Amino acid sequence: MLEDYFEKNKKLIINEIENSEFKHTAKVLFNFYMKSESIYSAISSIDFNAEFYPCIILLRCQIEHFLVATYIWIQFRITNKDDVARTYNEEYLIYEMMKRINYAKNNNIPLSSRIAVVFQKILDILTNKKILKQRDLEKLNIKANQFDIRKISKFCDNNLPFEYDNIVKPTEIKTLLEYYNYYSSFVHGGPSADAMTSEEYKKTIVSEAGDFLKQNSILVGFQRLYILYFLSMKNEDIKKEFQREMDKLVETSV
Repeated sequence: MLEDYFEKNKKLIINEIENSEFKHTAKVLFNFYMKSESIYSAISSIDFNAEFYPCIILLRCQIEHFLVATYIWIQFRITNKDDVARTYNEEYLIYEMMKRINYAKNNNIPLSSRIAVVFQKILDILTNKKILKQRDLEKLNIKANQFDIRKISKFCDNNLPFEYDNIVKPTEIKTLLEYYNYYSSFVHGGPSADAMTSEEYKKTIVSEAGDFLKQNSILVGFQRLYILYFLSMKNEDIKKEFQREMDKLVETSV
């Protein structure tokens, strides 16, 4: 979806993103697109029937990336403000680093890796600049928790249908949440994944996952759509081109 147009105009799109009035939303939407595109490429390069287990893990990650990006997009459409994306870029970042450092300390894991050292240095800088003043883990947890899939699911329950947005379809979100839950055990190597991939059920799970795999490119396509819709709200030229591309999609789907 919109792949050719997006690639042809990528320099313009990136320039518009970098100069967007809503810099956090622009950054989040583009970063999620790039990450999702990378996951899509990885899945596409693997023989699904031979390596279906890691493919399902990647597909589940793809769903999670899409759901979080969609949540941030919908919040922007509701408020027309950068606040939720800013929370994701700033406070959720701090929360993630603090959570990992505290996890290491509480479980007696040495903070010797380069990543841990970088986390600690960033937190020290933020503390010295008083950015972290009065922002304890509990307060951060409240704000960061909104990006948890369970919270996003409840948000969907309370807000469906999305009357203010004609892109996101409530039934599709529910289907993705169903598959997200269905494939969770694969990520964690749980026994239900073992049961589903036993000889008795393997054929069914591989067949169903193979059918759902077709959604992989659609999820990436929707994130291109979010970005172009977002940019078209402030750029008349992109708005005209975006509308033309959407008209083409409608014509080909009829």
